[in-house]
Amino acid sequence: MIDYYSAGKWEEFVVTKITPIRDYAVALLNFWKFLKDLDGKDTSYVLKKYPKFDVVFLGGVNEKKYKENSFAKAIKDMFGAEIADLNSYQAFVLQGLEPAVPIMVHKTQIVGWIELIKDVAELIIKKADINSNQKEVVVSKDEYIEQPDKVFKGLQNLLQHCLNVCVGYDKYMTFIWNIRKITRKYLELAFPETKNGEKFQFLRDFLGLTEIFAPEVEDEKLRRDYTIYGFPNVYSDFDVSDWYADTINPDEYREVDKLMVVLKEKVNTLGGLLLWLNRLIWLLFDYSYYYYYSYPLKDVVENLPNPRREYLDVCRKELERLNWSWKDNEYLYNIKIYDGSYSRKHAYYNLRIYLIDKDLIKDEKGVVVSRLFGFLDQMSPALFLGTYELVLKDDATFMLVKRE
Repeated sequence: MIDYYSAGKWEEFVVTKITPIRDYAVALLNFWKFLKDLDGKDTSYVLKKYPKFDVVFLGGVNEKKYKENSFAKAIKDMFGAEIADLNSYQAFVLQGLEPAVPIMVHKTQIVGWIELIKDVAELIIKKADINSNQKEVVVSKDEYIEQPDKVFKGLQNLLQHCLNVCVGYDKYMTFIWNIRKITRKYLELAFPETKNGEKFQFLRDFLGLTEIFAPEVEDEKLRRDYTIYGFPNVYSDFDVSDWYADTINPDEYREVDKLMVVLKEKVNTLGGLLLWLNRLIWLLFDYSYYYYYSYPLKDVVENLPNPRREYLDVCRKELERLNWSWKDNEYLYNIKIYDGSYSRKHAYYNLRIYLIDKDLIKDEKGVVVSRLFGFLDQMSPALFLGTYELVLKDDATFMLVKRE
């Protein structure tokens, strides 16, 4: 049986699963920073000074173009570094002249994601109070500067470690996901050991599990059973920037700078930070199939998986096995979030916000549409697995989100 209530076990998890992510990210970012320092310098100068980087800029180049799956083309796609004018460079070489063509380097989306994943991993390590000397780094920060031909092996290793730690792959991360928004009643049903006061308190003290909502009812047992716990400021899949009666503006969470602002200002629990890391990993792999990363990542990783989709597919089958169902009715519409084009998320359906009033759920006009406790009992299995999300605000308003 896995022990979720031991600081030592969680520290071991962070050391073995999170520190390798940080270490590979640091090494890859140092490699990119080294490339960035070459921006604007003549290619001939760079290759004379750093002969090992011949493969970086010319590996797989043939007759003024990149060969399919060439090393240099992958560097261009993943790290944004290339010879500014490959045709001119080759023309100079063919004439026996010194190529006066500069190196050009820009920051790619992949580099931005690696930066963010590294920052979140460091925050997790700090929050878990892991001594930096507790474990040797798995890769030197200068590894890929000294051996640039191994940089894609390093990227593969980073992606593999990210995959190994995400929800559905790792028991500890999946546990955090399961309790990210949960009633006390369902927590004790899913994990009976949390009836033990010390173990429940551990979740609060060490992981940061926090009371998010408590129903205003006189019955003490009902208030206890239906108090919702979770990790504040983490909605796991999207954030709500503005609340209206009939519309919602999802944040464009792929904006790296905005993510870090939210992260640094709001997320201050170990559980919340782990959810942010999982969110980044899921997005990286999920959008690899559609947007910025599709071609370059598939060049580096064969049979690139989609852990988010895999996990949700398994969860839907499990709910079917349990004969669980939730039929959208005319009152409690679900918000379906679909992948939109480019960097936007689009929300479809008649979107509504609801108010919790004691043991009742009311619409924006004050009309009672459901009983709170029956609603929470019915939705708990899907909220636990994550096929649905309950997005709560401090004023007891909420939205129900269906993950697609």
